[in-house]
Amino acid sequence: MDYLTASFNIAAGAALILLMPGPTNTLLMTSGYTSGPARTSPLIATEAFGYSIAISVWGFVLIALATRYPDLGIGLKLLCAGYLGLLAYRIASLRQLASEPRGSVVSCRALLMVTLLNPKALILASVVFPREAYTTVERFGWALLSFLLILVPIGFTWAWLGTVVSRTPHHNVHRWVPKLVGLSLMSFSVYLTYSALK
Repeated sequence: MDYLTASFNIAAGAALILLMPGPTNTLLMTSGYTSGPARTSPLIATEAFGYSIAISVWGFVLIALATRYPDLGIGLKLLCAGYLGLLAYRIASLRQLASEPRGSVVSCRALLMVTLLNPKALILASVVFPREAYTTVERFGWALLSFLLILVPIGFTWAWLGTVVSRTPHHNVHRWVPKLVGLSLMSFSVYLTYSALK
């Protein structure tokens, strides 16, 4: 295994996937909107932890089990869809995503759950990470490090984007942001439900 080439391929592939809008990125943007990029740092650490667990599980266990138990993937998709629907309702119900002194709108627990159930983890584990990465602990550790080095700056980019939106002077934008965030999360929920049941 050529570690340098593998690292570049993992970083490039992961960047393409992580830059796409998704439930985890939507929550990071929401946190950046309410709390700023600096206070979003614990959430980015949580995202890294969540993806590390999810990729490990998909790569070492669930990919093998899914061939024997196809309903397992369907159940996970429906579970993720239900959780995203709940988050969408909670955020869309807010009148405005104003900064709150008692804490952020997005909790580490909520972001961890969304990341663990994020379908991107399956794509990362099965497509971006090479099969050789799962043969030894050393190779998997190297692959995971390459992934995390690209995840952190992209996570801060989504948080910064939320901050940019929060500084928009128009009040109507601030009222519509929770609705748009809720709609985005709900669309992912509907898509997952459809892909699980079709």
